[in-house]
Amino acid sequence: MDFLPTIMEVLDVDRPKEQQSWALDGRSILPLLRNASSFKWRDTKEGPRSLGFGHHDPALNVANGWGYRFGRWKYVEGSVSCNISDCRKPQLFNLAKDIGERHDISEEYPDILADIKLKFRDWHESVMKSRLEESKCRNSNQLMMPQSFARLI
Repeated sequence: MDFLPTIMEVLDVDRPKEQQSWALDGRSILPLLRNASSFKWRDTKEGPRSLGFGHHDPALNVANGWGYRFGRWKYVEGSVSCNISDCRKPQLFNLAKDIGERHDISEEYPDILADIKLKFRDWHESVMKSRLEESKCRNSNQLMMPQSFARLI
């Protein structure tokens, strides 16, 4: 959900100076609330909106895999619902044609898979930076960062 960017726009506030370099995941949906008919979800300077996610345990370790959606494409690695012999193998799906994610097309589209893996890495790095910086705001000496993502970076 894009609550923080939306609330910040409603209140017309910026982040404190020391937080300006932090990644801000999300996009204000205030234009949608003001005029739903003219709002375009895919209008971003980067192109289609993306969504990354991990299947993690309570300690935020993503041993059960992760995925990343970019437009019609979805990259998955380590899925718990995988039906192939090597579930750690990266998989690519075209959700416009295969919403059920039944046909891995990673070998047919290696360039798209490579591009989406880079986009995932960039997204993941921004999220980890946010978590690192946000941990400075907590009364905790514990950094919340899954170590199982280290091999991606």
